[in-house]
Amino acid sequence: MTVFSVLFEAVRGRKRPATAMRELSLAGALTAGLYEVSQAMATPAGDVQHSLDLIVSASTSILRVERSVLLLRAPGQEYLVPRSIAGIPRGRQFDKYRQEVHDNIFSQILASGEGVIVSEGRLGAERKLLRLMRRLDVRGFLAAPVRGPSGVVGVLAAATPLDGRELSEVDLKLLSVMANFAAVALENAHLVSRLERKAKKIAAILEISRALNEEHHPTVLFQLIVDRATELMGASSGSVILVDPKSGILRIEAERGLGEEVKETVRLSLGEGITGWVAKEGKAVLVPDVNKDPRYVIANPQVQSEMAVPIKWGSDVVGVLNLDHYQTYGFADEDLELLEAFGSAAAVALKNAHVLGDEGGK
Repeated sequence: MTVFSVLFEAVRGRKRPATAMRELSLAGALTAGLYEVSQAMATPAGDVQHSLDLIVSASTSILRVERSVLLLRAPGQEYLVPRSIAGIPRGRQFDKYRQEVHDNIFSQILASGEGVIVSEGRLGAERKLLRLMRRLDVRGFLAAPVRGPSGVVGVLAAATPLDGRELSEVDLKLLSVMANFAAVALENAHLVSRLERKAKKIAAILEISRALNEEHHPTVLFQLIVDRATELMGASSGSVILVDPKSGILRIEAERGLGEEVKETVRLSLGEGITGWVAKEGKAVLVPDVNKDPRYVIANPQVQSEMAVPIKWGSDVVGVLNLDHYQTYGFADEDLELLEAFGSAAAVALKNAHVLGDEGGK
């Protein structure tokens, strides 16, 4: 039913004015919602937040509810994190009962992959959920899973119908359609991000390869490597650290984001800290939360995650390439793989400069 058909029927007298106006309001909300969905799906994948905002807003319009919210999984977070909210705000009620909502509703959706309808007419013996709804000032609640390639990645929820109706399976199907749109927007953004990262990786590797052929001074090459690694992986700071073969002391040879003072003063022993552990064991490591790793030695309280790879000459570890991040879970596994490639480039830089043979590995 279109807005024009509703008006036409009302003019001809086939519908009562109240009925016509109600259907006109419904048709208008549906039209507005569908327009927002079309805008969301036409938005460039790089602007995923705008797409998600439009989809959540459209959900509120199409379902004629007070508010809708999209919540997604986030690395290191126990509960789903709100990503977009639309409709009538309700203060901090959700934050206050966040754990209870997660344990009683969202966790079930994440586990089963099935949407739910929570309303007084459907609760039956689930009085606990009814009490929770009242504390949240909610009169009817829908939630649908947002599915990614590897499983459920979030939940799209809608609450309190504006017309006071009982929520139905039709409402849940509509919300599920909107959740699928959100999933498509997220996946498109992920694919675009991966392509962009691949392009940047190739460009960085080509730049370093050219430099290895043209520049033979290790300090210049180390600085280029740490600069590109830090930029490419969004690190807060980075460093190339060499091992003194005689004393076993690790010293910073090139840095980004640490400062000259840190470069000149910080010294680690073999096995000390995450960097020293990598130098001793010869293994790459990714630490998503340094506060939970006993190997970590605090140098900068802002650092929350770290990764490091050995710089090897044959089977001998001659240095470490290290990156820090100010956020927990700041790096992914693919970042560690790329950092290993940069570590190999640092080893080649040493070889080209004949540092190992001429300068005792310094």
